Amino acid sequence: MPIKLIATDIDGTFLNDQHEYAIDRFNELLQTMQQRQIHFVIASGNHYGHLVDIFTAKSRINTFMAENGALIMDGSTVVAEKQLPLLTMQQLLKTLHDDPFLKPDSVRLSGQHASYMNRTDPDINIPEIRYYISNLQLVDDIAQVTDHIYKVNVAWKHAASKEKADYLNAKFPGAFHATASGYGGIDVIPAGINKGVGLQELEDYWQLTPAEVAAFGDNYNDLEMLSRAKYGYAMLNAEAAVRKQAAFTTRLDNNHFGVLDTIEQLLLAD
Repeated sequence: MPIKLIATDIDGTFLNDQHEYAIDRFNELLQTMQQRQIHFVIASGNHYGHLVDIFTAKSRINTFMAENGALIMDGSTVVAEKQLPLLTMQQLLKTLHDDPFLKPDSVRLSGQHASYMNRTDPDINIPEIRYYISNLQLVDDIAQVTDHIYKVNVAWKHAASKEKADYLNAKFPGAFHATASGYGGIDVIPAGINKGVGLQELEDYWQLTPAEVAAFGDNYNDLEMLSRAKYGYAMLNAEAAVRKQAAFTTRLDNNHFGVLDTIEQLLLAD
C-alpha cells in the first residue's frame, strides 16, 4: 500500500541543530509529494504561530499538528482542538510552585492568542527561548491568564525531564498528559492528547489508515506517533529508548537531514 501521509517532528528531527533545513531540496520533494497526493505534516510540540513563522516564507506546507496534537490546522481549517481546563492548569501551576521535587526553572503557557511567561521568569531573555516564542506576553502571574491554553511547558536546567513528567502523570492521573520534549523540558497537554492521537485525527480527516503513514521523531513526545505509523522512523540521533521502540531508524541524523534522505528512499520505492 503506497504512503499517503508523511508527518515529522522538527527540532532534532527535520531541522538541524542550527534550526535550518535544506530548503531547495525539500521543496523539490514537497512538489513530488503533492503531485502524488501525499500529505506532508509538521508535527511539533511548538506553538502554531511559531511553526507558521518557520515555514511560510520558505515552503508551501499546509498542515500543522501543533502543541503535540492539541491544535491541528489544515490551511485555515481547524481539524482538531483541545485545551487544558482552567482549573486543571491552575492546580498544576500551584503544584509546580509548591512541590519540592518539582520547582522548575521556567514555566510558560502556550495559548490560542499568545504565549505567556511571568515577568520574573529568569529565562525570558534567553535567545533560544525567544526563538521558540513568536508572540510572547509577559504577565505578573501566569495563573491568572484566561486565554485558551493548549500546553504548559516546564523546564529545568539540571534535571531528568522524563522523571519529572512521570512524576506529574502519577500525581495527576488522567488529568493531563506530561511528556519529555527535549532540552530539559516537558510539555503538559490535555488528557488524551499526543502526536499519535493527532495522527489518527488526520487519518480520519483524509480517510487513510496507519499502513499509509510514515512518521519521524527523536524524543519521547514522538513515541505515540512513531508507534501508530506503519513506517515509524526514529532519528539516528534520537534518544536510545525512542530508537529501541521505533520500527525503523534513519540512516542519517538531523544534522545530515535524515528525514529528507529517508523521504527520498520512500518515494523511490513507492
